[in-house]
Amino acid sequence: MSNNKKIIVVACEGQHDIAFITRILVAYEFSIINDKIKDFSFPFNYKFKNIAESMVIADRKLGYQNPNYLLPSVALSYGDDKIVFMHNLSGDGRPAERRELIENYSSLVGGDDFTSDLGFSFRFLFFFDADNIGVSARLDAIKNELNIASPLLNGDILSYGDNNEVGCYIYHDYNSEEGVLEDLLLNYFSNKDDSLNSSINDFFSANNLEAERTKEFIYKDGAEIYKGSSKFHPKKSKLNLFGQLQFSGMNNSVIIAKSDFIRKSDLDGCLQSNAIRDMFL
Repeated sequence: MSNNKKIIVVACEGQHDIAFITRILVAYEFSIINDKIKDFSFPFNYKFKNIAESMVIADRKLGYQNPNYLLPSVALSYGDDKIVFMHNLSGDGRPAERRELIENYSSLVGGDDFTSDLGFSFRFLFFFDADNIGVSARLDAIKNELNIASPLLNGDILSYGDNNEVGCYIYHDYNSEEGVLEDLLLNYFSNKDDSLNSSINDFFSANNLEAERTKEFIYKDGAEIYKGSSKFHPKKSKLNLFGQLQFSGMNNSVIIAKSDFIRKSDLDGCLQSNAIRDMFL
């Protein structure tokens, strides 16, 4: 491993974030690493191998997903001096998981001659939806959680610890401090074909289901019941409807990764995608 290699560790709420950030990075000449775990450079090959081997598969239920948030979902490289590891934390309320992720990587470099000679430092990046909490409140929460003394602005990179860095980006609607990743994505998808965009909006306006029918429908003790809270998110559904015209049966992660409704010209002209890209440079 060359000297002064930057290891960028990314913590995301879910696979949609990972698909979008990966899409941005690949557009700007990052390369996806498709190596097997054993073929990653030291010490990551041993670290990931140990994490994978520590999983007790027999304790898992059939159909389990997301084997371990400490294993990256995607890895990318940029030249010889940057590696990106992207992790799915499956939600925003994961302070213990974020702390463990930081400690898991930071522990790879110690004060001994062997690990200090590896010559790399870490940049920890965190991505969240603003939701109705707002950009500023999200940033304040992560600032307090990580005990960051300096002001933390959206997309900024700050020094963190002895030789590391930290940054955070909050997705939001262009016209407010609130919103979600889909607000950003729908701006790309909706500007390609006005007639199609109008038809999709008309479809949703004309076909609303009652709230109860947006919950999971299950059988319990021989009875049909609706379970839990509503699973309907209009923006996610609109995004999916665009994508179904191209990739039948595919989920939103695949659509975000593969659709030509997102083009490099969209990313070039978008302040938010530019800010995200710059966090990796």
